[in-house]
Order: sequence, then C-alpha cells, then structure tokens
Amino acid sequence: MKDGKIIQAGKYDDILTSGTDFMELVGAHKDALEALGSIDLANGESSSTAENGSGVAGNSQALHKEDKKSEQNGKIDEVDTQKGQLVQEEEREKGKVGFWVYWRYITTAYKGALVPLILLAQILFQLLQIGSNYWMAWAAPVSKDIEPHVNGSTLIYVYVALALGSSLCILTRALLLVTAGYKTATILFNKMHTCIFRAPMSFFDSTPSGRILNRVSKAPTFSKSY
Repeated sequence: MKDGKIIQAGKYDDILTSGTDFMELVGAHKDALEALGSIDLANGESSSTAENGSGVAGNSQALHKEDKKSEQNGKIDEVDTQKGQLVQEEEREKGKVGFWVYWRYITTAYKGALVPLILLAQILFQLLQIGSNYWMAWAAPVSKDIEPHVNGSTLIYVYVALALGSSLCILTRALLLVTAGYKTATILFNKMHTCIFRAPMSFFDSTPSGRILNRVSKAPTFSKSY
C-alpha cells in the first residue's frame, strides 16, 4: 500500500523480485535489523574486552577464550540472519496433542456444562436399547404352545414407548453436540479475530496476509480445523 491505495498485489516472492517500492521497504527493514545487530555485537565485544583486560591469563586460556568468542559470534550471526528476514518462518511442533488442548476445547462453551448432559443422553439411549431388547426377549412367546406373559397390544405399546425414548435421547444428544460445537467454534473464532485486530504492526510486517487469511477466512464450524 502507498498513500492509502493498493499499488501492487501478488505473492511475496513475485512482488519482491519485481523491483518496486516493496523491495526498498524490505531492504530498509533488513538494514535496520542489521544495524541493531551490529550495535549489540559492538556492546558485547566491548564488555568482553573489558573483562579480558581486568585479569591476566596465560596464552592457552586466551586462545581458548578466542575460540569461544568465534563460536559465539557465529551463533550471533545466525540469529541476526534470522532476524533480518522480513517474513519469519512459521513455527511448527511435532508430537502428540496434549490432553490440555482437548480439555480446553471441551470447557470453552459454558465451561463444559453440556458434557455431562451429552453423556447422560448417551447412557439413557444405551439403557433403553438394552431394555427394549430384553422386553422383546421376555414378553414374546418362544412357541405357540407357550402362553405369552402379556398380550400382543401391551407388547407393542411398551416396545414403541421404549423406541420413542431412545429416539428422544438421540435427538437430545445431537442437539447438545451441535450447540456445544457451534458455541465453541464461535468463541474461538471471535478470540482469534480479536488477537489479530489487536496485534502490533510488527506481526503484520513479518506475517504474510495469505497465512492470516488461511486461518480466519473460513466460517466457524464444528470441525478438526480448530
């Protein structure tokens, strides 16, 4: 952007190699970071020189210190090179997802108050299923010679009542799951927007817009993307 207008749009590498104002901006950013790094190096060298001048050591100790300094300077150069990049690489972690992630997701909506209700609906559904199977096995006659325990209408009415109860439990469980998932996704989506809107300008300088849009452009849904 320049003077409040978008003068060029495209991928980061394409704009950088086109030789426009964006290349000058990136160069100025790198020069500023390198200047800061050189100041830090100068301060570090002056402090180390003062420490060396305060004491008298042997030649072997001096050589050992110089080797350590060269190693430290190499590490500092690597850090400065990483800091000199305008667009920082995205951090990635490998390994299993911790239990606290799932716990945070479960307790985000209504502090997890819907979870016991979902479990209760599932348990009632299973009990009603077992009860309906047991009722059919007990009430239905094994053969024509054996007298049934109940008449046919009672058998059908009780079985239909158990089936309706199971259906009601399934409906309740589905509604609670949808409510909890939608509420959780909405809260996480709003919090992510708030963090982006309140982020400092350095975040937007070092984070491509495509990486941001990839995370905030999708509608909040109950999916694994969150």
